[in-house]
Amino acid sequence: MGKSIRANSKINELKAASIIAKIQRWQDGEFGKKLTWERIEAFSGFTRQALSRHRAIANAYQSAKRALATRRPSSGSRSTYGELHQLDQTIQSLRERLSQFEVLEQVWLERWQRIAYHCSRRGLSIEEFDKPIDGQERR
Repeated sequence: MGKSIRANSKINELKAASIIAKIQRWQDGEFGKKLTWERIEAFSGFTRQALSRHRAIANAYQSAKRALATRRPSSGSRSTYGELHQLDQTIQSLRERLSQFEVLEQVWLERWQRIAYHCSRRGLSIEEFDKPIDGQERR
């Protein structure tokens, strides 16, 4: 099974946020306990070197590795305190993730405001750009 690496593609803010979100889901135990750079390469399509060059991705990876290393195997006899602690960690993780998405939303909002401004300065309307693309004009 060969992995598809995106040699000509850069990791932009949106791609980085998507990769970080998936790592955080891994941290929450959604995909099991074994997290490796190879697995991140497989789902992201980027090399370890490209991924680890982004501080936010590397930090998310290290945080997830630490969380997975300290997580005890789940059992039916888990104490209420341990359960509450895990829920608190999950809530904190979700709050951090929400904060990241709020930042991304603000970045996109500002970008679309700039696009609308430049379109109106050139006499173009956003409605013109919002029309569906017909089959012949698609790539």
